[in-house]
Amino acid sequence: MGVHIWRGRLTLVVAVAGCVGLAAFPTMSAIAKTMISSGSGYGNQSQTAKAQKSAYDFSLPGPNGKGVPVSNYKGKIILLVNLARKSSYANQLPALIKLNDTYHDKGLIVLGIPSNDFGASEPGTEDEIQKYYSDAKVDFPVMALSKLVGDDQIPLYLYLTKGEDAPGGGPVHWNFSKFILDKNGKVIARLDPAVAPDSPEMISTIEEILAGTYKPNKTKSAGSDRKDLPQE
Repeated sequence: MGVHIWRGRLTLVVAVAGCVGLAAFPTMSAIAKTMISSGSGYGNQSQTAKAQKSAYDFSLPGPNGKGVPVSNYKGKIILLVNLARKSSYANQLPALIKLNDTYHDKGLIVLGIPSNDFGASEPGTEDEIQKYYSDAKVDFPVMALSKLVGDDQIPLYLYLTKGEDAPGGGPVHWNFSKFILDKNGKVIARLDPAVAPDSPEMISTIEEILAGTYKPNKTKSAGSDRKDLPQE
């Protein structure tokens, strides 16, 4: 069986037991439509895939060298935070731990993603980074050191910042930027680095999402405060 375009008409060629039959359709056949929807030779495959994706289609790099599927946390409200222990925003860490502990039984989980992309604020080896967060009594999952911008950006953060569901703000600007995923793995909110985990804005956002009353504001732009310099 083959599909051919001849003088603007779609022709389906079927070979059965040595005989060839031709069926010409003035409009696109159901078979061709199926080919377009699957990306098999026609249409824009990336757009189709983009429309189907949620955060559950991605994995994060785990500290043991294995990928951690975001779908492991399916059904939970997920707060993603890019960590950096030398950042001046690192003083938010105790409040992040408390936020995770307070709302964990209600369906929230915090995921920490260390990154050295901004101000070189997360230096050192993977073992050194993991030891720091272990010593700090961080009880939520901390992933491996990750690239969140540039050519080596991990795919999840491309989805978070440029996917169809992405809030305003573009690429991550700085340490301790916060993304919140709903129970279906869709990006529902983005909060600036300066929004502390124990701030009224954070608490009300989390409680509204858990209650199902939160209304996303995709036009809100994440801040680009770059005053956060590495501490000596």
